[in-house]
Amino acid sequence: MADVLAPASKPTHSRTPIMASLGGTSKRNQPDALRVLDPARKKLTAVESQRIVAVLEDAIKRGELLALLPHVNKNMDRFSVVLGVELKREIEHHCELQRTFNGLLMPKESTGDRGSSAGSSRTGSAGSRKGSATTSRTAGDHSDMNSMFSEQQTRKLQVIQQQLAHSTRNILRLFSINPAAVSAVRAENSVLTAQEQELLGGLTELKEICVERLLMTPLEEKQRAEYVDSITIRDRKNAEIIDKLEAELGEAEDERDMEISKRNDHIRKLKNQLHTIEKFSEEHIRRTKMDADKEEQADTRNSESKKGKLQQEINQLKQQLANLTAEHRESELALRKRKFKIETEVENWIQKYDADMGDRQTEYEEVDAVYTEEKAQLNELEEKFKTLEAEYTKIMEEKRIAAEKKEQEERELEMAIRAATVVQAFWRSYKVRKMLKQKTKGKGKGKKGKKGKK
Repeated sequence: MADVLAPASKPTHSRTPIMASLGGTSKRNQPDALRVLDPARKKLTAVESQRIVAVLEDAIKRGELLALLPHVNKNMDRFSVVLGVELKREIEHHCELQRTFNGLLMPKESTGDRGSSAGSSRTGSAGSRKGSATTSRTAGDHSDMNSMFSEQQTRKLQVIQQQLAHSTRNILRLFSINPAAVSAVRAENSVLTAQEQELLGGLTELKEICVERLLMTPLEEKQRAEYVDSITIRDRKNAEIIDKLEAELGEAEDERDMEISKRNDHIRKLKNQLHTIEKFSEEHIRRTKMDADKEEQADTRNSESKKGKLQQEINQLKQQLANLTAEHRESELALRKRKFKIETEVENWIQKYDADMGDRQTEYEEVDAVYTEEKAQLNELEEKFKTLEAEYTKIMEEKRIAAEKKEQEERELEMAIRAATVVQAFWRSYKVRKMLKQKTKGKGKGKKGKKGKK
């Protein structure tokens, strides 16, 4: 039977689910943890710190330029206009020095290998002819030649190395006064090799670390160290809890395996009992089948007699049905005639109703058309009336404003006339008084003159 429970193999449990269950709160507090590790300041305020970062950025930029010099030399036709004559000449000289330097480095090992192999071959051939004395003298001569060659090569390498350093400084100085060339060369950074990109990435990472350390105060460093220590302690405690839970899990799995084995034993016992019951049930089924066959034969004999009686009853009922059908056929014909007559009358009434409703519908449509036309005329008249009413209101308002304006002008004219009359009256009285004063003064002066003459 396939329903026997096989003991389950112990799965290999990793710490990832348990750590996820233990570290649920830490994931929820992850932004707070990152905020603790980040410095409070976002910008460098000290001049020394800014200078350090500027030096690192300048070093990264110069390193990128120096790494792209071979590419620039290969594509000098494209960069010759941007670089200029002097910078172009310096780059070509620098690349030539670099090739010389690489050429001196490459054959250094191969020359030593060739010397040692030649010395060994000559030593072997001479040993067969002249003996061990000649062998030792030849080996010493070759070692002296190799040492002299290595010293000369080392001196050449030192000289070329100094020239390369001087050429590098000149190239960087010329790049510093030509920003356009710097931009054009740095735009080709996609051709850098993996090692060069790794070096520049390391320098960039160093700059970021320096910026982070410069932004952080001593108090923040202390708090960060304390926070990291607390995280470490918490992780250690979580590891202990995980070990304990894994031990409990192993015990639970052992208990489960024992329970499975017990259930398998119980299932085997039940299968044995089932096999015994199946044997007993087969014998019982055979006996039951024999009894059922006997009862079937007896029921068959009884059913044949019942079948004859029922057939006689069916024949009698058929005869009764034929008699009743003959009796009710006449009444059915009368009812059918009545039904046809009623249906004819109903159809006539329906046709009359349809004709009447058609006339009424036509009349309704005519009335509705007249109503629609009159309603459209009414709307048109109402629109005209609204327009005329607005114009009438506007004209009446203009007339009212004109009347008020005219009345105002008349009042102002009347007031102006009255004011002019008053002013003229005052002016006449003033002129009269002035003339009277002048006459009075003239008479006084004439009398005084006459008295003087006398």
